[in-house]
Amino acid sequence: MNRRQMMMFSGAAAAAAGAQGLGQAQLSPGSTLSHATQRASYKTLIKLDDKKSSYKIPKTDSKKTKYLQSLTTALTLTPAQQQQTETIFTDAVAARATLRTNLKTARQNLMGAVKDNNTAAIDQISAMVGSLKARLISTGAYANAAFHRILAPEQQAKLTQFQS
Repeated sequence: MNRRQMMMFSGAAAAAAGAQGLGQAQLSPGSTLSHATQRASYKTLIKLDDKKSSYKIPKTDSKKTKYLQSLTTALTLTPAQQQQTETIFTDAVAARATLRTNLKTARQNLMGAVKDNNTAAIDQISAMVGSLKARLISTGAYANAAFHRILAPEQQAKLTQFQS
């Protein structure tokens, strides 16, 4: 075994021990979670450390379901919180789907304006594309803000810990 392989092996062992310790710390006495569930919730919390996490939301319903399950496990959401979270993200995914459709149409119109060398239309459609992108980001930010509002102080502290 060369030095590189040994370093990778020791790093993988440390990561596994850290993930296992995190998963165990989240369990209440007497409860058990599968290793896959622990890993998924850990990965979700790691993703929340990303700078874009303040406005990113799942893009599809299947990703939304997986994300909600991971948040439920990681933050131990109550059934009422789960329902509220599902409503928040369902509405946001639907709103973003509409915005994405509008953005696609605007980009196609922009391409047509470029081909026609219509500078006035280019300026107008470019502004529309920028506005639609801003609305995409704000939709995600509003959804995440609403999610933060429904969390208990302990859950907010746990989430903040992973985001810093």
